[in-house]
Amino acid sequence: MSPLRHHLQAFLRVEPGRPAYGAGVRAALAVGGPMAVAALLHLPAATWVGMAALFVALVDRGGPYWDRALTMGAMTLLGSVVGLAAALHLPAWAAVIATLFWVTACGFARSYGDTPGLMGVVLANYFVVSLALPANDVADALLRSGLFLVGGAWAMFLALMLWPLVPYRPARLAIARCYDALADHAEEVGRWPLEGGASAAAGVLPEAPWQARMRQLIEQARTVLASTRMGRAGESGRGEQLLVLVEGADSMMVTLIALTEMLEVAPAEPRYHALRAEVQRALAELTADLRRVRFALEKGTEVSAQSVWNAERVKRALDALDTAGGVPEPVRAGYQYVHTLLDRLRDYSHATVEVAARLEGRAPVPDALALPARRVEAAPRQALLEPLRENLNVRSVIFRHALRLGVAAALATALVGALGLNHGYWVIITVTVVLQPYAGLTFQRSLQRIAGTLLGAALAAGLVALVRDPAIILLAIGGLFAVAMSIQPLSLSAFQVLLTPALVLLAELQSGDWELAGVRIVNTLLGGLIALTVTRLLWPSPEHLRLPEQVAFALRADREYLMAVAAAHSDSEPAVREARRKIGLALLAAEASFQRLLSEWTGPAKDLEPVMALLVYARRFTSAVTTLAASRADPASPRELSEVVRFAGGVLDELAAAMEQQRRPAPMPATVPAGGADALSRAHVERLVRQLTVLHHAAERVPPLRLKEGVRAGRASSPGAAGPR
Repeated sequence: MSPLRHHLQAFLRVEPGRPAYGAGVRAALAVGGPMAVAALLHLPAATWVGMAALFVALVDRGGPYWDRALTMGAMTLLGSVVGLAAALHLPAWAAVIATLFWVTACGFARSYGDTPGLMGVVLANYFVVSLALPANDVADALLRSGLFLVGGAWAMFLALMLWPLVPYRPARLAIARCYDALADHAEEVGRWPLEGGASAAAGVLPEAPWQARMRQLIEQARTVLASTRMGRAGESGRGEQLLVLVEGADSMMVTLIALTEMLEVAPAEPRYHALRAEVQRALAELTADLRRVRFALEKGTEVSAQSVWNAERVKRALDALDTAGGVPEPVRAGYQYVHTLLDRLRDYSHATVEVAARLEGRAPVPDALALPARRVEAAPRQALLEPLRENLNVRSVIFRHALRLGVAAALATALVGALGLNHGYWVIITVTVVLQPYAGLTFQRSLQRIAGTLLGAALAAGLVALVRDPAIILLAIGGLFAVAMSIQPLSLSAFQVLLTPALVLLAELQSGDWELAGVRIVNTLLGGLIALTVTRLLWPSPEHLRLPEQVAFALRADREYLMAVAAAHSDSEPAVREARRKIGLALLAAEASFQRLLSEWTGPAKDLEPVMALLVYARRFTSAVTTLAASRADPASPRELSEVVRFAGGVLDELAAAMEQQRRPAPMPATVPAGGADALSRAHVERLVRQLTVLHHAAERVPPLRLKEGVRAGRASSPGAAGPR
């Protein structure tokens, strides 16, 4: 796939989900309310309240109420301080220097995460606007600062107080998404054909996205729940119930992975169709239970605690095959394990439905639940300056990005001043919004910004040509803001298309200049050109330098997961759960790095196929280890896997080293471990070795990406290949 086609697909992509209607209504009220007051009472200064409310609303990314209040409050206070820059009537050279230092500092806000990084971008933009539109005097600047406080408070009131506060609702919705994804996968596997010919094909392709999405959803749910429960230690009501449901989702994810793996390889001749039909019936009933749990979490309505399905029909079908005779022992052991997994899912399903039925009554969680429960704690607080210290080095992507951002904004400021551009701050804002830490993402964001501006400005020009009544224009602005904020989670491109006319109309309404759509287009094109040029020339960070390190980290995490499973007696032990979480996050990081590489790559597509295969089979190997872990629910000697651990651990270490050094891995050892004494253990080990063999073959075909010339960022060397620190 060519990079341009990849970017076009990204521009047109619509993420699954529902529009954020509440965010859209709040945005319309946040901007439209103050604008209406300014128009009715003839108070031009009140428009700064609406602008401030918009800036504060933009940093509201959802989640726990306390986190949202903290983020929006910090943005309100910092914005009021930054607004005092309007009192500075700086000469052109001083404005360039001030922009360089301030925007660079804002770029370092990414050290603290995505939301602080977004706050840094918004604060950088507000600083640029304040310098471009200076106040008449200090008193006027203080008035603007006060109006920003009012606007921020207005946005916080709309977001946190206008609708009823339900402290656990963000956590409930995050956990509901986990159960929805579980139900989708159980339903999909339950629809595999009885013949089994297409089941494997159906299972291979969706598996990686499903597992990656489940890991992301569970981590998000844990983070939201931990933040919500902060300061509520020792409670035995709603928080404990939601904690059990999070852990239930994690446990069912693991069991479903193992069940999927077993059904892919289990024989599917006609004699086994009745047995497989019973498995499908059980999965359909499991799906119904999972949907009920999701419904209880989302809607806040009571559900019945009755969960009537069981796996005994599967057991009876297996016994009937035994009675008929002629079932090979490995096949019988495999289907017996399928029954065991379904039985375990039945226990989990019964427990989660019972907890969901108690949510509204806040009854205590029963002591006897078939779920491994553990306390979800908030991450230990990091020292305030620690993220900055970690990123103050040339190896850090954030360090290079912050410098690049500051230099680009300063160059844009100098160019705007030299050319005397009308509304020139739009050029600088485009630079700060478009520039990303990664070259491919910068190009993609430029495409979204420029295309969105062209379409949005054309829409604004059309509206102005039809009507110039301020009241109707104000209604149009509110409607555009409402729809733009509603669809932002689904499509950033559509958000840009709708946000542009809203901002253009807002500027035209304030200035009385009805010809600003063309100015916006020209300034956006210039800002995008500056951003792309700076990305290529200043400290480029091509993804092909980072991908090998990310893949090597994932391979070593796979080895640690296998070692944890081999040393444990159950897949619910803390060491196994933590190792599984670590490999899940490592694979997510490696897959994200590969996606960024796709946006930069201009070489032959066939050179990337082995890299894709390597990532796919790294996850497949993880699934095989998960299947092995799920079979160790009964105490057994960990020594039976010692040969497997030595064999697979050595191979994974060699593959990781080969990826880091950009060389072919050494051949696999000739001696392959035989596995355990029983048929099921041998089948698990054989599958593990088979996945490892395919993984090794994919690694042998990976080209030396470091030496390729087909990368958009060029062959310029980077100070280091380390990711964000």
